[in-house]
Amino acid sequence: MALIGHAMARMATRLPTRYQQGKMPYVFFFVVVVIVVLLTYAVVSPYPYANVMFSSLAACLLVLLVMVNQGFALNWATHVGTGLGAIILFYAAWATGGVHSPRLAWMLILPLTPFYVINRRAGIFWLLVVMALQLVMVVSNHMGWVQAFETGMAHVPSSLLTYTLVTCVLIVVPLMYDKMYRQALDESRNHQRELEARREELEHASAMREHFIATVSHELRTPMNAILGFNALLLARVQGKPEALKVLNHTRQSADHLMTVINDILDYSQLQSGQLVIQPETFELRHIAQHAFELFKPRVESMSLDYRLVLDPALPVWVHTDRHRLMQVLVNLLGNALKFTHQGSVVLQVRWTDPGVAFSVQDTGIGIAKERQDQIFKRFAQAENDTQTLYGGNGLGLAISQKLAHLLGGQVGFESEPGQGSRFWLHLPLTAANAPIQSSDQHPHLLQSADKAWTFLVADDHPVNRLLLKQVLQNAWPHSVVLEAVDGQKALDVLREQAVDLVFMDMVMPIMDGIDATRLIRHNAVDRIHRVPVLGLTANVNPLDLERFKSAGLSGVMLKPFEPAHLCHRAETLLLPTGAAA
Repeated sequence: MALIGHAMARMATRLPTRYQQGKMPYVFFFVVVVIVVLLTYAVVSPYPYANVMFSSLAACLLVLLVMVNQGFALNWATHVGTGLGAIILFYAAWATGGVHSPRLAWMLILPLTPFYVINRRAGIFWLLVVMALQLVMVVSNHMGWVQAFETGMAHVPSSLLTYTLVTCVLIVVPLMYDKMYRQALDESRNHQRELEARREELEHASAMREHFIATVSHELRTPMNAILGFNALLLARVQGKPEALKVLNHTRQSADHLMTVINDILDYSQLQSGQLVIQPETFELRHIAQHAFELFKPRVESMSLDYRLVLDPALPVWVHTDRHRLMQVLVNLLGNALKFTHQGSVVLQVRWTDPGVAFSVQDTGIGIAKERQDQIFKRFAQAENDTQTLYGGNGLGLAISQKLAHLLGGQVGFESEPGQGSRFWLHLPLTAANAPIQSSDQHPHLLQSADKAWTFLVADDHPVNRLLLKQVLQNAWPHSVVLEAVDGQKALDVLREQAVDLVFMDMVMPIMDGIDATRLIRHNAVDRIHRVPVLGLTANVNPLDLERFKSAGLSGVMLKPFEPAHLCHRAETLLLPTGAAA
């Protein structure tokens, strides 16, 4: 059978193109064999009209082969050929003794062709047809409508040929089907292996992408920490110098814009991988809306815009959701409105819908073309092809806003008319919440321990980051001492030699990183070492890495770039006993 299969495979390459794929070579060779058998019967059969019947059926099968090659459906060709065969065989059996005729044996193999070529349902259909024809033949024999079966040596060759060929077909056809099945199985397994290899490549590429984005984000956020930090320090010292203040504000705005791009790319990557999670907290709703609104006030001061915030008096004071993500969506919507509006108005409205809160940003800008509106929330999509050239932007803000809105349990949408402006809205299912025990209006920049002579240890491999943190700490606590370490091992050495009140620990450092250093601090046998507060400071925003960092024993963690006032407040809560900073 293997030799036959190899021979058929070689011959299949010479067949017409239609007969070279899948089961088609087997169909072609099987039909050719049937045609040869029919022509043989036309020669050896002793019955009258046998040569005409069998030759006609052979000619019909040959025509069907040609028609299939020209595009005729194989299933229909199989049904037609099987039907013609059933008619011819029924007549041949009828004319040669009915149920006693050897020709009736060919009826046994009629359902095999549609069964293997088409499907099981077709095979069962023709099996029922054959059984019905056999029943008709039995009734005809019983009623005497069929001529008596003729005996004699003249019928022996054709009868022997019939039984021999039927026996061969009954074994050859299943073997051919088995060959086709094994071939299809091998192809399926090869395809499965290719898919598995492709899946592994995609997973590797995805992991490399996440690693690349995390690495780039870390490398970008690290210098941004110094830029924003020193900018904040300088802003505090030039309050009486308008020109210097103007330059520093422009620098701050440019740096904030760059941080927005960095955060958008990172957030979209985390949203795609499902790593971004919501961290709800209780906060004052009006303060968040006012904060988002006031972020853009320096930008609109030089623009002739009616920039307004409208707050519904019925708004709840306190709500419970992710403050940072809500702020991010509002900033994205306001930033887009201001980007595309050069005159007229931009209005942020927040109203109570009972239940829920509706945020809307209405502008009188360029609007969005009708044919582009269904693309506006897709990543890297903007309303027009030249929008990025004219107005800038990365095309991620609205895509991220939509996904964040869904994570917050709400919806985001818009209405827009080209040339007349747009209205983007966000609806969140917020309800009134109870005020937290500690109010958020405690003015965190007012430090109660400013006169203390704390000893701080800053562990960071970047000298600029160490310098920035030293300046921030000494501005807040003028009598403090700031020690430095360039890696985790050096930090441990300093802690063994000198008592420290608070450690600022970077995560990514050479020789020994902050995770291992923090873990060794917590397992140190010396009481003053393993009890020292450790505040993690890192530009690495990968959730898995942050979780490993926290689980090493941190007292708290903050991301770079940080707000100096926020950092000092956070440090004071770790330095003072519980309740002392209240």
